[in-house]
Amino acid sequence: MRWAEIEIAVVGDEQEHYAALLTEIAGCQGWSGDSSAVRGYLPVDERLEGSLLALREAAGREVTIRFVQEEDWANAWKQYFKPQRIGEHIIIKPSWEEFAPEPGDLVVEMDPGMAFGTGLHATTRLCLRALESHVTGGETVADVGTGSGILGIAAVLLGAQKAICTDIDPLAVRIARENIERNQMEGRVEAVEATLPPPGEFEIVVANILPDVILGMAEELVAATKPGGLLIVSGIIESRTDDVKAGLSALGLTVLSVATEGEWVAILARRQGGL
Repeated sequence: MRWAEIEIAVVGDEQEHYAALLTEIAGCQGWSGDSSAVRGYLPVDERLEGSLLALREAAGREVTIRFVQEEDWANAWKQYFKPQRIGEHIIIKPSWEEFAPEPGDLVVEMDPGMAFGTGLHATTRLCLRALESHVTGGETVADVGTGSGILGIAAVLLGAQKAICTDIDPLAVRIARENIERNQMEGRVEAVEATLPPPGEFEIVVANILPDVILGMAEELVAATKPGGLLIVSGIIESRTDDVKAGLSALGLTVLSVATEGEWVAILARRQGGL
C-alpha cells in the first residue's frame, strides 16, 4: 500500500496545534515531528483528496505531501521515538532502543508499527498518568480503541488483574498482540477486533479515541463501566471538552477531573452505584 506523508512547517510552540489538525481534521492516527515540522500519514485512497483540502483550509499555511511505501511509513518516525518516562514509574521503551531501568520503573516495550500509541502523543500520556493514579491492584480494565496496546499493557504492569483491548482496525489488533507477547503479557492482556467495548463490566474503562466517537458510543462505554467504576476518555481537543463532559453527565456519570496537556484533554468520570 502507498501512503501519503503529510508535513506542515512549524515554529516555536506551534507543534501541538498543528499535530492536532493532523489527527482531528485530516484523520491521521498519529504524528511525529521536530522543532521545524509535524508529519502524519494517510493511506492513498479515495478519501485522501478531501482530507488534504480540509487540512489546508484549517491550517492556513502550506501543506506538503510525499508518497511513501508502507515499509518507509513504518520506519520514518523511529528516529523520534526514544525511551520516555511518563508519570512517576512508567517507562515507554521502543523495542530497538537500550534502556537501563531504575528501581521501581515499569517498562513497557513497544513497537507500534502503523498503530497509534507510542507515548509521543499527549493523549496517550494523559491516559497513562490517569491509569498510574487509579490502578491500585486487581482491577479489570477495558481499553477501547487500543491502537498499539500500550494502555492495556501498562494497566497490567501497574497491577490490574486483566485488560481486554479492542480496536476496529485489524492491523492495530495484530500489532497490539505482538506487543502483548513482547511484554510477556499473554493471558493477562487480550486484544480483539471489535467496534464496541468488550462484553461485561470493568472497574476501569479507558478510551483514547476522538470526541465524536466517544459520544457516539457513550452508552456502550458507560455500560462497560462497573457501577462505582472509572471511565477515562481522551483524544479530546480542548475546545470539545464541554461537549464530552455534557454527554457523559447526561448518562449519569460524575465527572471527577479534567487533565490537560497542551491543547489535549483527558476526562475522568465515575459511574454511579457500587459500594
